[in-house]
Amino acid sequence: MPLRLMFILSLFVSFCVAGASAAELQQATFKNGVKLIVEEDHSAPVAMVQIWLKVGGRDEVPGKTGLAHVFEHMMFKGSKKLAPGEYSKRISAMGGNDNAFTSTDYTAYFETVPASRVNEVIAMEAERFAHLALRDKDFQKEIRVIMEERRMRTEDDPNSRMFEELSAASLRLHPYRNPVIGWMQDLKKLTIDDVKAFYKQHYVPGNVVVVVVGDVDFKQLKKRVASTFGRMKARPVMPRFNPTEPEPFGPKRIVVKLPAQLPMLAVTIPVPVWKPGVNDTEAAALALATHILAGGRSARMSRELVDEKRLAFNTGAGYDESAMGLDLWYAYGMLGSKQTPEAFEKAFWKLLDEMARKPVSSKQLAAAKRNMTAANIFAQDSLYLRAKQIGHLEVVGIGAANRDNWLKAIEQVTPADIQKAVAHWLIRDRSTTGILIPEVKS
Repeated sequence: MPLRLMFILSLFVSFCVAGASAAELQQATFKNGVKLIVEEDHSAPVAMVQIWLKVGGRDEVPGKTGLAHVFEHMMFKGSKKLAPGEYSKRISAMGGNDNAFTSTDYTAYFETVPASRVNEVIAMEAERFAHLALRDKDFQKEIRVIMEERRMRTEDDPNSRMFEELSAASLRLHPYRNPVIGWMQDLKKLTIDDVKAFYKQHYVPGNVVVVVVGDVDFKQLKKRVASTFGRMKARPVMPRFNPTEPEPFGPKRIVVKLPAQLPMLAVTIPVPVWKPGVNDTEAAALALATHILAGGRSARMSRELVDEKRLAFNTGAGYDESAMGLDLWYAYGMLGSKQTPEAFEKAFWKLLDEMARKPVSSKQLAAAKRNMTAANIFAQDSLYLRAKQIGHLEVVGIGAANRDNWLKAIEQVTPADIQKAVAHWLIRDRSTTGILIPEVKS
């Protein structure tokens, strides 16, 4: 990066951190448990509406994985007042767009629409939430679509399949061991009765968080949500499955043989997530350590293991501080035909051991803080990302009100904090290593 551009970016980030925190959140909770969170932004006549459900893959029972994701499909198959596909057609006719996503921790449905149509969208969302049409003919069609989606994204992709096997081997109790899309053997056995039971148990008002960001008025929106979602009958909310994962007794390894083109080595380690006011420094240190390791082409894994030592052609690592219960920290190396898992693994652990023995440089830490802060600030340009951050933090239990505190925690981390976090958490004895070996077809 040119020196002048870096200087300008540094001034921009410093200014934003000092004086431009996110706009105030306005919240309301209704008697039946539905929660509304609004961030008014009158810069343009548009709004992002997101309906978040405190239900995801973690809430499924063994043998019935994939049910949470099934609803990402079934919610578009009509309701008492909406014909199949009508919901999306109406949103499109407004000049908007809609979609949905599912994770282990939550399910969310979202629309970008003209601000003048938000009341209409809220009413439609409440209608399909409360009166979803669950027809077996629709389910039979969608479950075939989902199984094909799984084949394309996982079963026919050796790298994805290896990561799925690695996650399952890494954890004993925590639901992150299961794929959100579900295991194929479970998908084949799901029935419409399973879908109806899941809907009845989890699609209850107390699990709903309505998030709206855009050119809206909180008081008016509160009245609209009160007359739609807020009028639904309160129903029992089931406790969420969030077990305490047993501490690893030592390193584990798996070898996966698949018809792949090239080998890969990946490492996973269960690590703590962010609990505001409890472990701010530790979680922020893990996030910064991960960025220093794998945050772009100038990061240490890419620079040292790819560019200098030529032990892989691509590397990466990831940490989600706002997961629920724990996060499965990961790192990987994509290897060429003449690059060996053994050499990459040795160099990878040497790199982590060095970070545990010796503090990172002040320059590296400052650059990581600057990059992470800038990414967070630039994300504020997107109504979608702002609403997603709010909903995500709220449904995993961190709380949307804590969103500004994450950057504060990042800013306070020292090189010694990173050294301590790496030495305690990112160690061999807590790891599971997976090696993908290309299978030669005879």
